[in-house]
Amino acid sequence: MARAILDRKLIDKLTSHRGKSEKYIRESVSKLANKLGVASEVALIVMAKREGIGTAVSQRKLDPAKQAQVRDALQNDLAPPRAAERRAVKAVRAIRGAPAKRTSLKPIIEYVVKDASLRDRCQDLLMASSKFDRAINQATLILEDRMRKKSQPPTRLVGEHVVNFAFKEDLSKTVLQVASKEPDDQRGFTQIMRGVVAALRNPTHHHIIESFSREEALRIVGFVDVLLGVVEKSVKVREAPGS
Repeated sequence: MARAILDRKLIDKLTSHRGKSEKYIRESVSKLANKLGVASEVALIVMAKREGIGTAVSQRKLDPAKQAQVRDALQNDLAPPRAAERRAVKAVRAIRGAPAKRTSLKPIIEYVVKDASLRDRCQDLLMASSKFDRAINQATLILEDRMRKKSQPPTRLVGEHVVNFAFKEDLSKTVLQVASKEPDDQRGFTQIMRGVVAALRNPTHHHIIESFSREEALRIVGFVDVLLGVVEKSVKVREAPGS
């Protein structure tokens, strides 16, 4: 049987997007084709679509039968959420307007909070019956500690001083550079980090705040989880004076 001729441009885009070799991409396409029971050309388009890569031109080149396979495969991607998502959705519905149960909260927390250290320190606090400011205290403490360890300041710094040392809005002056290397991203995340420390870290480290609800604390911890990813993916591009 003749080997399928895959769209060269899509192969190149996937290779660049994933940072993998062409051989790896072709093997992945073959595995996906076998899994979905479709032609390799169809699997290539489905894979590209899942990565957010435009495929309209490539789809139009396929015969009608294969175009239908693409539509069917992508429609399945919009099917009911996977098991972890279904458990989280079910748990949210179960606890809304009613006292939360530990068994209901756990799948939500595991779905929202991916950082292992963050989840380990905050899960029991989010599953408690009150005093949810403690979860925010621990989440922002982890964020501060992660920035400190990544940037390695020469002297002991805490709070906003850690942010000001690690992240600077100017790419030419910053110690930690966001992964995208985009000036707007650098400026935006620097301002967000500084704001989180000022608005959330400082109050919960110096005061007892009873007003935070469980849902508010969970959303904040989830957002800190995103920021931890930014810190982890950042690159240390220079040493500060005095290091």
